[in-house]
Amino acid sequence: MIVTTEANRHNRKQAFVAAALTVWAAGLLGWIAPPLWILLGLSPFAYWWVRRRHLRRIAVMQQPFPDQWEQILRTHVAFFEALDETGKARFRQLVQIFLDEVRITGIRTGIDETVRVLVAASAVIPIFGFHDWEYHRLHEVLIYPDAFDDAYRSQGGPDEHILGMVGLHHLSGVMILSKPALLEGFARHSGKQNVGVHEFAHLVEKEASDYGLPPEVPWMVVRQWVRYVARELAHPPTHRAHISAYAYTNEHEFFAVLAEYFFTSPELLKRQDPTLYAMLRDLFHQDTSSLLPLIPSRRHGIGRNEPCPCGSGKKYKHCCLAGNAPRV
Repeated sequence: MIVTTEANRHNRKQAFVAAALTVWAAGLLGWIAPPLWILLGLSPFAYWWVRRRHLRRIAVMQQPFPDQWEQILRTHVAFFEALDETGKARFRQLVQIFLDEVRITGIRTGIDETVRVLVAASAVIPIFGFHDWEYHRLHEVLIYPDAFDDAYRSQGGPDEHILGMVGLHHLSGVMILSKPALLEGFARHSGKQNVGVHEFAHLVEKEASDYGLPPEVPWMVVRQWVRYVARELAHPPTHRAHISAYAYTNEHEFFAVLAEYFFTSPELLKRQDPTLYAMLRDLFHQDTSSLLPLIPSRRHGIGRNEPCPCGSGKKYKHCCLAGNAPRV
């Protein structure tokens, strides 16, 4: 998503080529039918059309990073806190671009800057190791007040157990997240669960399937991973208490669940299964077990007795942590 000097130069060349081809096509058509010479006027439009996204992103990246967003990242996102200054600057730019391009909408619940920034952080963390990445599929994230069912309904019914989902069919291009689950995933006591990272890991897998793997991911590692997952799902081990049984639902959930572990409890994952950790390290092109321990106190997330970030005025343990997010 970030526009580097090299990417900007390449895009500018593409824009010049598009403009030149427009001139050539207009000249050819004008020779056949002189009134069509007017199509030469499309050349500047062709140049702008190719450049438009890069120019907008450059403008966004040059904007000052809001102090409130900075405080949210430093308070709640351990991954950001562990980065060096160069990494933090890149993370900020990715957050800015994501929030500029993806709508975040509350459904019967309020949306504040904490929710918006944590959604963006969830998107950035899995792809931070890739030089160039696009969430082509994603246009909007819907925030629900609590869990929901398979029909995307959230009315407090008995079948509502889903905390996050990448939309299908008429909701293609949409992600749905439970607000309490999103906040809980970035709390200091969240352990191995982070619904935001989980759902964006699903999206990473879908994007890689449709648009190809990032160049940082070796094909040998992908082949090793596919064989490993097939073997695991064919014969689920009974001795792996450190891996949630939900991971064995299918290969997609296995990837997403292990992504949660990799970005929330990498030391545990590496200690329990060094080979599995090494594969995930190569797949995501990140070494989280070396990164996250750099925070001595790991003081991130929301304390149980702190005010709930949803703005209800209640303590976190009596509000979103308990699954009682206020309806608006």
